[in-house]
Amino acid sequence: MKILFVLEYFHPYIGGVEHLFWELSKALATQGHQVKVITTRFDKKLPQKECKDGIDIYRVNCDNRFSFFIKSVPSIFKNSKDFDVVHTTTYTAAPPAWLVSRLRNKKSVLTFHEYWGDLWKQVPYLNRRQRILYSAFERMVSYLPFSKIVAVSKFTQQSLIKAGVNQSKIRVIYNGLDYNFIEQINAKIAISDVKTTKKRATLNYLFVGRLGVSKGLDLLLEASAIFLQKNPEATLKLVIPKLPKKMYALILNKINSLPCMHQITVMHHLTKEELYKQIKQASFIVIPSYSEGFCFVAAEACALNVPIISSDRGALKEVVSGQYIPMNSLTTKGLLEALQNAKQQKWHYKDSVRFSLDKSVEQYVHLYKEMIDG
Repeated sequence: MKILFVLEYFHPYIGGVEHLFWELSKALATQGHQVKVITTRFDKKLPQKECKDGIDIYRVNCDNRFSFFIKSVPSIFKNSKDFDVVHTTTYTAAPPAWLVSRLRNKKSVLTFHEYWGDLWKQVPYLNRRQRILYSAFERMVSYLPFSKIVAVSKFTQQSLIKAGVNQSKIRVIYNGLDYNFIEQINAKIAISDVKTTKKRATLNYLFVGRLGVSKGLDLLLEASAIFLQKNPEATLKLVIPKLPKKMYALILNKINSLPCMHQITVMHHLTKEELYKQIKQASFIVIPSYSEGFCFVAAEACALNVPIISSDRGALKEVVSGQYIPMNSLTTKGLLEALQNAKQQKWHYKDSVRFSLDKSVEQYVHLYKEMIDG
């Protein structure tokens, strides 16, 4: 099969969506399928064209994800001629991918990570105009008549159905993890090093994620400002990208204004091995998201047997397992209470849940074949 991916961002950009399509495209290429990716050239140091791990990558020069909406159309049209399926994802890559698939009479797939709906009115860091525009754009994307829509969790599936999307078009395919790789990396992490790190910081908690308005960074920093001052032995690490620049500057300014700023460390661009080592060394992971369509960080922390403080919103109820503490409310107070409970080891427990990469790839391949044959 020949699969053309149209994506706002792609590897080496950091994020759950990017992680999904990097792993999926590698797996498809390994199986002998022809894979090409059209994406943004978000970093000018990246080559415009390259072949990596059997994947042909073409990066469109554009200032941001919204200009990709327009500038990507000629590239998609040129490259889609000989491909069987055009596969895209939310948000700004979806309209041009759908338009070209219609013009080329190609089968199309949209992977929908999460549908926010009324949540646009609640998330921080957005003004009224942005809330209205983004909400309208989300509705428009959900109405586009793709051949199939993939929901990455049952939560996302139900949200789409509630929004009026044709249920017969939706297929639930969970994002997948390479557990063999995780176990190999886990084996490399020295137990003595982990013990030493945890001894230096009795409470060493970690946030990992992109700089999205739904990630609960406002709650995390506000609650940590109180918690860290009361617990001078505790530390907080944030593993975040430097993009978008405005959001990154906003977060740094907030951290630098806190009295406990010396207890907070910011890290960027870690390899998977380095990231897993940071997760393994943490006393617990904090995921205070307003919503999650899946959440790779939660699944990875569970695979590494690291406890989680969870907002318990969206698909986190499906993904989080092992030791965890749910926030009683999505507020600074709710997170502060959860941090205090974690300090006192008041963990809940849920049987382990696994999300196999092999199964996820198998389901996508089956879907592609079904559409092509159909």
